[in-house]
Amino acid sequence: MEWFPAILIAAALAGVGLAVAGLLVRPRHPAQGWLAAGLALLVIETLCQHASYRALSREAMLAWQRGALLVSALLPAVWLGFSLTFARGEPGRYLYRWRWVLLGLGLGLPGLMLGFYPALIQDAGPLPPPGNWYFRGHPVVRLLYAGSVAGAVLVLTQLEWTFRAAVGTGRWRVKYAVIGLALLFGTRIYTGSQALLYAGPNFQLALLNAAALLLCCLLVGLALYRSRLAALDLYPSAVAIHRSLTVLLSGVYLVVVGLLASWVTRAGGQQAFPIVAFLLLLAAVGLSVLWMSDRVRQRLRRFVSRHFRRPFHDYRQVWSRFAERTSARLDRAELCREVARLISETFEALSVSVWLLDPTRGRLVLAASTSLPAGTQTSVDAGELVPELGKLAGRTPEPVDLERSSERWCRVLRQLNPSFFVEGGPRWCVPLVSGGEVVGFLVTGDRVAGMPYGPEDLELLTCLAEQLGSALRTLNLSEQLAQAREWEAFQAMSAFLVHDLKNTASTLNLMLRNLPVHFDKPEFREDAIRSLTRCMQHINELITRLTSLRQKLHIQRAPTDLESVLRAALTALGQPPGIEVHTQWPALPPLLLDARAVESILTNLLLNARDAITPPGRISLDVAVQGDWLCMRVADTGCGMSPEFIAQKLFKPFQTTKKDGLGIGMFQVRTLVEAHGGRLEVQSEPGRGTVFRVWLPLIPADRTVHEAEPAHRG
Repeated sequence: MEWFPAILIAAALAGVGLAVAGLLVRPRHPAQGWLAAGLALLVIETLCQHASYRALSREAMLAWQRGALLVSALLPAVWLGFSLTFARGEPGRYLYRWRWVLLGLGLGLPGLMLGFYPALIQDAGPLPPPGNWYFRGHPVVRLLYAGSVAGAVLVLTQLEWTFRAAVGTGRWRVKYAVIGLALLFGTRIYTGSQALLYAGPNFQLALLNAAALLLCCLLVGLALYRSRLAALDLYPSAVAIHRSLTVLLSGVYLVVVGLLASWVTRAGGQQAFPIVAFLLLLAAVGLSVLWMSDRVRQRLRRFVSRHFRRPFHDYRQVWSRFAERTSARLDRAELCREVARLISETFEALSVSVWLLDPTRGRLVLAASTSLPAGTQTSVDAGELVPELGKLAGRTPEPVDLERSSERWCRVLRQLNPSFFVEGGPRWCVPLVSGGEVVGFLVTGDRVAGMPYGPEDLELLTCLAEQLGSALRTLNLSEQLAQAREWEAFQAMSAFLVHDLKNTASTLNLMLRNLPVHFDKPEFREDAIRSLTRCMQHINELITRLTSLRQKLHIQRAPTDLESVLRAALTALGQPPGIEVHTQWPALPPLLLDARAVESILTNLLLNARDAITPPGRISLDVAVQGDWLCMRVADTGCGMSPEFIAQKLFKPFQTTKKDGLGIGMFQVRTLVEAHGGRLEVQSEPGRGTVFRVWLPLIPADRTVHEAEPAHRG
């Protein structure tokens, strides 16, 4: 045991160094905080073991052991929190889903340790080799180690799901971190099961934990050096628990250890039991490492293909997976992401990217990638490539070797898709053709072991690219059909609105016919004025909400006094009873705006705010200038809206939460804002009100409309 203090100190220093390095990674990610907290607890536990080993009295030795047990009770919850956030997009969603497990581990185990803290360690005695001691714990200590083993299994399961979700260079980035953490928590499963069997820890188990921490820090540090821990944005699917390799290996290991312990107890050979159990753990970790290796799986597949004389690709399986994973994708980004993952898995290509051509803006936009990190250029001007792409659409799509081709579009894609591995082989590109037009490109590279693409590979790659092009065309047609149906519904709704206006006109006509007869009656005049006011307000609201719902909207900019527009919108709002209206805006020079359109935008937002409030309440209209943008903010303290309604219905025609609403106001607002070259932002929470921000380009009136056009397009 003479190496015991040195290994403990080395492990503690490695843990501190890795925690500091993890906190310095940019951009920030919640996983960094969990990693630093978990490493801090492991370092404290290791230092407690060191202090216990160096203690000069039996009482001091037992006191430090109790401290180590208390710290170890905090480890499962903290490291489970790390595994739920490591390399994941929207980490808060996973933490919320596992909140009860986190609370149970984070409060239950430490609570038990604190409740029995003075009696946690009841006895101690020497063990071979010299310098080793065993510590017999209170029965509650068994619960601690049972919870620690269960927590370690959960951590490894989450890390496995993260690794399964990673493809391409993403898997290459997280591999060493996952292996290091698997070694750490695999060792803790072993030491926890040993302490559980013998009702307490010993210094040899602490030595194994320290050695595992040291090796884990080296491997995770390597992963931190080659790629940032928080640079990925993975979304693991809810994989069934019975498909988890971690659970399978852990279950087999614990069953074998239980049988082995029973056999050793009968045979009386307890001395060799820890060695055999630890070898079983190393075998389980070794199987996990082999399972993670892309190179091993590729060689196994090639061996099967060569010796059993079968095609390299199982076309039925590839086609079934393609249909299964893309049939339900109704969003371009999701569709392209699934296809990129499938191609990466099928061809063992670590770098697969899908670029789509946006004809409205003349740009090439990154839709999905398994390799390009966050912050990479996601779009490029493709206007100069249009003539070449037109010629390309007239040919049969076929893979192009980007390394050898000298065409301009190939040079652009070569710059957008760099190689990450020197021996990754050539990069190939397949144009995505749909309806006789090039809609994008599929680029693959960095194949495992640099294996070249054969004719069979290129043929399958072409087929998959053709299917992706067809799927994209289907999505385009579906969107056009949905828009046509919305406008058809609008036309049908217009007939009802015209009928409503006709009824209102009839009411006014009746009142005008009675006016000469009853004009001298004060009651009639008061009632007529009220009816006239209601009818005119109703007609104005209908006209205001429908005026801009034309298929082609033209904005006519002219020098405008914004303050007069604001006051006109406030006049339309009136003085709602029980509602306080607060306004604030700076003095502004005349601006180039469509006054009627901006007034319509503000009127719609203010009327919606009024209808959302049950008095008492407050409406705020604030205007500010930020850089080259004019920001108009309308806030209310009304009923608010759910995130689902905002995402799916708010800006679609004929979708409303108001009993008598038409559901066209916000559709009109967004249409007018976008026609101005601006953007619309919304923040809302049910029961806590809504805030709309309208951002419009700030164009002084001394500029001509022609000079303002570039800002409008931007």
